[in-house]
Amino acid sequence: MAKRIVTKIGDVFCVEFQDGTKGYFQYIANDRTQLTSSVIRVFKTHYPIDMKISMDEIVKDEVAFYMHTILRAGIADNAWYKVGKSQKLGVDQLKKVIFSQTQECLVDSLKFIPVDPLTNWFIWHINEEINNIGVLPEYLHSIVEFGQIIHYSQIVIRMKYGYFKDSSCQYRVIKRIPRPDATSYIKEVKDNCIVYTCFKGDYFEKLVIQTDNGITRLTRDEAVINHMPEVRRKFSDIYLEHTNFITEEEFNEVWNSADNKD
Repeated sequence: MAKRIVTKIGDVFCVEFQDGTKGYFQYIANDRTQLTSSVIRVFKTHYPIDMKISMDEIVKDEVAFYMHTILRAGIADNAWYKVGKSQKLGVDQLKKVIFSQTQECLVDSLKFIPVDPLTNWFIWHINEEINNIGVLPEYLHSIVEFGQIIHYSQIVIRMKYGYFKDSSCQYRVIKRIPRPDATSYIKEVKDNCIVYTCFKGDYFEKLVIQTDNGITRLTRDEAVINHMPEVRRKFSDIYLEHTNFITEEEFNEVWNSADNKD
C-alpha cells in the first residue's frame, strides 16, 4: 500500500541541489482564488548540504518568492522533503503579496475572444477576488508574483537559479532576476552570428561569438580593459525563450573549440 502523504500549514521543506547546497521553503496557506492550491514562501539563503539549521533560523530568513504548487507531487518524486514545522508563517507579509497571470482570451457573452495576453493581466491577493486590469502598470513589474500553479520541477529550478527557464510573453515585462551566485548559459542568434554567453549572477563572465569567419572568445576582464559595451549588459534585461538556455557542457564545447591564436 502506498504511503499516505500528509502536509499541514507550517511544514518546512528542504530542496537539495547538485552543487552540494540546499534551500528551504514553508507551506503557509491555501489560496481559494487559485483552486485552493498550496502557497509556499521560498527562503533566499542556501546552505552547505551537511549544515544543521534550526527552524527559527530558516523561517526568519528573507523571502525570495511566493508560489502556488502541489506539495504532494514534489514529495512523491523526491524533489523535496519535510524537515520540520513552524507556527511563524509571515501571514501579514503574505496578505500584501500580489499574484498575477495573463490569459490569451477574453470571455464575452460566453464567447472566447483571442487577445494579446500582455493586455489581459489578472492580479489578486490571496483568497480575494481576481481583478482584470488589462495592461500591467509599470510600478507592478517588479512587485507581482507569478500566480499560476507551478510544477515542482520548476520550483526547484527557480530556487536554484532565481528565475524560470520556460517561455512566456510575461518576461517581456517581468524580468528574470538571477541569484548572485547562479551561473547561467545562453545561446542567441544575432544577424550573421551566434553568441554564447556565460553569466555569473546578472553579469557575463565570458562569451563566444561564432561567425562564418571563425570564433572569437572574450572574458569579462578583457571587456573591461577595452571598455566594451558587453560589460554593461545584464542577464535580467534580456528577453529569452526556453530554447536560449544551454548547458555548461554545450558552452564549454564551443569555448574550447575557439582558435587560440592571437
